[in-house]
Amino acid sequence: MVQGKVRLSVREVAELVQGQFQGDATQGETLVDGVGPIETAGPTEIAALDDKRFLAAAQASAAAVLLCPPKLAAELRGRSLIVTPVPQIAQNRVIDRLGLWPPPWLEKGLHATAQVDPTAVLGEGVAVGPFAVIGARARIGPGTRLWPHAVIEPDAVIGARGRIQAGAVIASCATLGDDCLVGHGSVVGGEGFGFGFGPTGAVRLRHIGRVVVGHRVDIGNHVTIDRARFGETRIGDDVKLDSKVHLGHNVTIGARTICAGLTGVAGSTEIGENCLLGGQTGVADHVKVASNCRFGARSGIGGSIREPGDYWGFWARPHRQALRELAASEKLPAALKTIAALEARLAALEAKTGGSGS
Repeated sequence: MVQGKVRLSVREVAELVQGQFQGDATQGETLVDGVGPIETAGPTEIAALDDKRFLAAAQASAAAVLLCPPKLAAELRGRSLIVTPVPQIAQNRVIDRLGLWPPPWLEKGLHATAQVDPTAVLGEGVAVGPFAVIGARARIGPGTRLWPHAVIEPDAVIGARGRIQAGAVIASCATLGDDCLVGHGSVVGGEGFGFGFGPTGAVRLRHIGRVVVGHRVDIGNHVTIDRARFGETRIGDDVKLDSKVHLGHNVTIGARTICAGLTGVAGSTEIGENCLLGGQTGVADHVKVASNCRFGARSGIGGSIREPGDYWGFWARPHRQALRELAASEKLPAALKTIAALEARLAALEAKTGGSGS
């Protein structure tokens, strides 16, 4: 339960999210000042419903109104509803309007402790927090905000309206598009993990390529994206990377792909557009993954995947096949006992017949 200082009528909320209000006149004038989950939202709060699994909870909810997709509206007759295609995204707009999501750092301009090289180019409205550093010739787009202790190395480029959170590092080889978020402690453009082996052991190879990040990319906390050895490590538009994701040198991630937490992608691998990699998925080097693939958590991708579809397992294979194999493996202990019993009976028979098998 989270309540803000602003109050809106249910009808005003419907107008805000461009949704269709369903309810009586009294329900439309109910004032709301907060949001909450369906199960615990109170009579002055809004809840969002986006899956039929929660229909029973929605019917019993005390929320003033439910944000609901068109496909479920008919199941909730008699409830006060705002019908909108994507309720969770609509709820974001409500949260913002109610003042429930203030940015954690609101200072403007350059903090007195910030270190900004005189050759850096800062767009209009750039804000630089305490102890943040901007190196020589770096270019920062208008409206971008650097949280305290963020580091922008020389020659790095950040587009408009970026958010570089505390402790993040944008290396000199990196270019970020507009509206990107880089989470706390993340490093974009660290040296890649490549070695040659000489007489004294492993020697780190020079990585002289770049990292190019598209527009509207979300990079979570403690994410690492390595610079290419040659050429580019490339992240497409609207890619979302969860916390602790690692992308190796020369990796390419297609537009709108999502990588859940602890996913690791080894060097020179190409992942297509609209893919989903579940948590702790591991991808080998020099692999190519087709667009529109989804991988369950802890999948291992050891070879190229050329067909769209759902995959799971170690090594990853089509989801249904993986489930059949898992079900079969659960029967293995009993099968081994049966085989052992049959072998014992066969040995006994052979002993009686003198080993002739007849």
